[in-house]
Amino acid sequence: MNDSFRLIHNRAKQSSLTLFDPKFPQQKRFVEDPSKLKALWCTRRASKSFTAGLYMVKECLENPGVNCLFLGLTRESAKGIIWKDILKIIDHKHRLKCTFNGTALTMTFPNGSIIWVTGVDADEDEMNKLLGKKYRLVCLDESSLYTIDLRRLVYGVLKPAVADYRGTICMMGTSSNFTKGLFYDITNKLEPGWSMHTWSAHDNPYVAKQWQEELDEIDQKRPLFKETPLYRQWYLNEWVIDTDKLVYKFNADRNIFHDRPKGLSPAGWSYVLGVDLGFEDDSAFVVTAFHENDPTLYVVSTYNAKGMDITDVANKIKEFQRSYEVAKVIIDGANKQGVEEMQRRHGVPLTPSEKQDKVTFIELLNADLIQAHIKIHKNATNLIQELMGLVWKTTGDQIDLPKKEHPSLPNHLCDAFLYAWRYCYQYMAEPKTVKPVMGTKAWHDEENAKMWEKEREKLEELYNNDHFGPETY
Repeated sequence: MNDSFRLIHNRAKQSSLTLFDPKFPQQKRFVEDPSKLKALWCTRRASKSFTAGLYMVKECLENPGVNCLFLGLTRESAKGIIWKDILKIIDHKHRLKCTFNGTALTMTFPNGSIIWVTGVDADEDEMNKLLGKKYRLVCLDESSLYTIDLRRLVYGVLKPAVADYRGTICMMGTSSNFTKGLFYDITNKLEPGWSMHTWSAHDNPYVAKQWQEELDEIDQKRPLFKETPLYRQWYLNEWVIDTDKLVYKFNADRNIFHDRPKGLSPAGWSYVLGVDLGFEDDSAFVVTAFHENDPTLYVVSTYNAKGMDITDVANKIKEFQRSYEVAKVIIDGANKQGVEEMQRRHGVPLTPSEKQDKVTFIELLNADLIQAHIKIHKNATNLIQELMGLVWKTTGDQIDLPKKEHPSLPNHLCDAFLYAWRYCYQYMAEPKTVKPVMGTKAWHDEENAKMWEKEREKLEELYNNDHFGPETY
């Protein structure tokens, strides 16, 4: 390193020391944490995105010629978050003399380091565009809202991309409806290897006063808002699902059963098995039961597993057929080749599922759930958890139209359940006729009624045959 370059490098390092406000120590602690996998889990207005901007600038100032990456849900949303109101402000405040390219969304430093801003949640192809590049630091904003497979993105794409620089990956976000996935697991200490930091807007010296004023206003003018999931997510940073966004209206109090009703004839039960096929995703199986004398549909057994091939699926279907005398197997018909192989080679009779108007049939199924016409066995926890976690895809706080299930959340058991439900006929059930015991009052009353009915029929027959004349009346 020659003297002039060393001087520039030292000045850059000196500049990086002034980036952080001593009144905001949590921010500096997060940035200086030496862990290579870090998570920042905060309320709204806690300065997560600004922290990401400062962190990337620091790395670029101290490490000539490196790349840093800021990822948002989309390229436009990422630009809206960090471009003008964060990166350009930092550049102006600290006189960094960086060059901004609004087309490529790059911020280039005098020492050759670059910050690149883009989005990755539109589809899997956006993720693949990151392959083959090297990064010193990657910051993923709004980590609780991604629809793509974050595990594949982080461990399969980004982890190798930071290896050359011995770089760092940071996930940042606030709690949301999506109580599944990598960021949820990290913040709930279910995913090892991550260093987690958390603070609230009260700790951000630039908005603490305004934040408290906003909370006071809610207390005084909108107290009922405090009972909403949105308040608990944004202001308290709690993982809670907005039930209005749930795809299925399952309720544990009305839709769980322990034992099926006693006294129903064993011969009156019918069983339908729903199957959703997967390999990298789960293959899912849901056995439903309905009775000719009971208007309730019962989910009696469930199973799901990854990596099942056609033979595995066929064997599992046969196992359920032996256990429950399954009358129909309704299967995801998208894999036509697999369905045909199961029927021809394995001798498993299958009915392809109906997939048209899925949202309409979900709403009809929900009507049965709300009226407690569907009961799910308490041990079917895999299905229950899926039902309680699956929400509609949203933009901000609004459900997208037309409605679609959130693609980052598992729905395979839910689909298998929906397939089976569409072929069940519990709504045609008729109450069982119970004959009174001979000799009881009820028995005598019934016999008398039968006798009088026979006499009435005889009189009516005589009248119709003119055995009685008008003078009889």
